[in-house]
Amino acid sequence: MDVVEAIVADHVRFESLLRVLRARDTDAEAVRTRRRQARTELAHLLVGHAQAEESQVYPKVRELAGGGDHVAHGADEHVDGHRRLLALLDVEDVLAPAFDRAVGKLANSLAHHLDEEERTLLNDARLQLDPATRAALGVAWTAERDRLIAAGCGAREKVAALIPDARPPHQRDPLHHDALG
Repeated sequence: MDVVEAIVADHVRFESLLRVLRARDTDAEAVRTRRRQARTELAHLLVGHAQAEESQVYPKVRELAGGGDHVAHGADEHVDGHRRLLALLDVEDVLAPAFDRAVGKLANSLAHHLDEEERTLLNDARLQLDPATRAALGVAWTAERDRLIAAGCGAREKVAALIPDARPPHQRDPLHHDALG
């Protein structure tokens, strides 16, 4: 599958899962169950998607399409998304107002990122990478994303490990941490 089409298909799934996370009805227990399942699926899909982009797609786009600035910005936005996801994972009661606020913050961050990525990096890929390269990247990206999901990449502790300032002090990269201030 073409890497651009595969990535956009995940973007559509993110939006669908966010709708589940926002939805309420009169059966609180059913809402609780749906929200927990959707949060878990979103966490794994979001992290697997982002990490696979950074390892499989972004380097190739930087190399072949010259999208270096867009690549760096996209990776920075992934960190912001991981922070917002971690905040969502940390809300125990999926029916609480704090959960709704965390969903809103993640949804806003994600909408911004998806818009920019689709208008910049993915259009760069469409215009600069030939169909065979996009297809090969699609296979590599999908395999890496699926491997990460199978390894539980969306678990709270794995999400926290992706955020430089959320890791325990002994696991931080001192140069990167100091740069964050």
